[in-house]
This record gives sequence, C-alpha cells and structure tokens, in this order.
Amino acid sequence: MMELLAFIVLIITIYLWIKNRRKEKLRIYLIEPYVKIDNPIPLCGAPDVVWINKQETLIVADYKNRFNVYDSDIIQLSVYRLLLEKTQRNKVARYGFIHLKNGKRVKVDLLSNDEVIKLYHRYQGITGGTVRTRYTNSAGYCQYCRYAGNCR
Repeated sequence: MMELLAFIVLIITIYLWIKNRRKEKLRIYLIEPYVKIDNPIPLCGAPDVVWINKQETLIVADYKNRFNVYDSDIIQLSVYRLLLEKTQRNKVARYGFIHLKNGKRVKVDLLSNDEVIKLYHRYQGITGGTVRTRYTNSAGYCQYCRYAGNCR
C-alpha cells in the first residue's frame, strides 16, 4: 500500500514538474502603454500588458471580464502586435494571450500584419461607402452594427 502511495506521489510530482517546465516563463515588459503609428496605416491602442520571454520576444495580452475568446479579441491583439513591431526594438510573437474571467490564459494565433492592414482598408471602405458590407456568421455582431442595413 505504501509503495502504491509513493508511486502515485512520484507520478504527480513528475507531472507537475513537466507541466511547469512547459509553461512559458514571462515577465512584464509594459503595462497599458499607449502606442500610435501612422505607417503603414494609422493605428493606436493600449494593450493591457506586454510580456517578454527569456528570448526577449514581446507577447501581447489582454484581460477580458468574460469566459470566451472572440474573433474581435484576436483582431485587437493583432493590431497591438503591429503597433509594437513598429515601435519597439524587440521581436514580437505571432501569438498572444487572452486572460479570461475564470483565470484561464488562452494562447491565440494572431493575424499577419498584411491581414490587419487589409481589415483596416475594408473598414475604411465600409465607413466611406465604397465597400458593401456582408453578413457575418455571428448574429451578435449585427445587433449593434450601424451598417447592418447595407448587408447583402
């Protein structure tokens, strides 16, 4: 019986050690920095936190007072990534973290800079009336959209 208990404790200890080794060790680099650029497109924003890892790579993160990650969160972090790439000397990771209300830290892959720029131009076209809107897969987005009546 004691051998079994010792074996279980050993297995749990090894599991926790491996799990801890996998977790990326991060330290705070910036907290809510206001960042602004004009090139390649005009953007500004303030990520909740920018982490830095052992390799000196910056990682953007945002805190949400909810339990789910939305596409808009990924777009938001992708914009922050572009802002940091243009204003900081360090490399910026192609992923970020969303910290949710339940304490979970969700790692998300970010859009490329080209995709962010394309979204910006699409938004400018929609608000300028040169691009027609289209329905989204999420009806919740349409609920508060002032352009919903223009969708095809």
